[in-house]
Amino acid sequence: SASEDDGAQSDNTSAGSRKAGRLSTVSRMYDIRGDGELDEAELAMRHMDTSGRGYLTNEKVYQLMQDHVQTQRKLFQFKRIIIGLAVLVVILALSNLGTSFAAAILSKDTVTKTEETSDGEEFGADLIDKKTKEKVGTQTANDSIEVNRATSLCIEEDSELNCATDSYLSVPESVVESMFYKCLTGRTVNVARTFSSGHVKSINICSSSTNVEFNEFDRSTLENYGESIHFDPMDGDYKVSGDGLLQQEQEVCDVDEDCLVNLACYKNQTSIIGCQDICKRKRWAPHRVEACVVSCDHSTCLQEAIDE
Repeated sequence: SASEDDGAQSDNTSAGSRKAGRLSTVSRMYDIRGDGELDEAELAMRHMDTSGRGYLTNEKVYQLMQDHVQTQRKLFQFKRIIIGLAVLVVILALSNLGTSFAAAILSKDTVTKTEETSDGEEFGADLIDKKTKEKVGTQTANDSIEVNRATSLCIEEDSELNCATDSYLSVPESVVESMFYKCLTGRTVNVARTFSSGHVKSINICSSSTNVEFNEFDRSTLENYGESIHFDPMDGDYKVSGDGLLQQEQEVCDVDEDCLVNLACYKNQTSIIGCQDICKRKRWAPHRVEACVVSCDHSTCLQEAIDE
């Protein structure tokens, strides 16, 4: 029959094209351009017409549209991915540009300093601030300054530090200026106090949230977490004061001025003996017993004894 002949001719159709003299009646119905041969799209339509009707049914058209919609969705997804990658590339480019600017600015304010061994071999490389001549730290780096009681007003008697009532904690002038510069730039600074007994106490006096009031010729103040530390210029140094530096009850001290109001600094033999007894129980670490016993023998801030 004619339909069988058309089907046979359709099966023999090549993937390229078919000449006009060889097109069957059904195939000629798919020659949209009328050039006597089927291009790739026309040939695909002919192959979908498995019944040899010369046209596509609604089911075939629906299947074709489904494939088209799915292809469009995939294309849209690819576009979103490409846009996301492009945005990421832009962000990375801006980040590199910002890093370059930061490095250029930092190089203007800092120099690199290396150390040398006795053989002349260099080691280490630190960034030094040109203004303060100190190492450049990160935001998480902590700086510490040492606070000492003015020794000009203190006399050592019987291995104990005896200070006048007007003695004060002091910091060198150069240290204070450097410290305030760090506080103003958001650095974290701690005050370290070493007592005559060897105990060391560290107090945070400024961080990124500290209120800084610096006056070169008058009182300067650091207010951190509600506590104020005052720096008053003296002869070549600064007097440091504030409740934040005072010791609380049962804490180590050297003189009464180290303690809060209503507390006195003296040795409580009962507490010392109790502390030493605890040290002597460290049988698993005999090499630490002696050092522990010695560390117990110190003055502490206690309630003033009331004479009856």
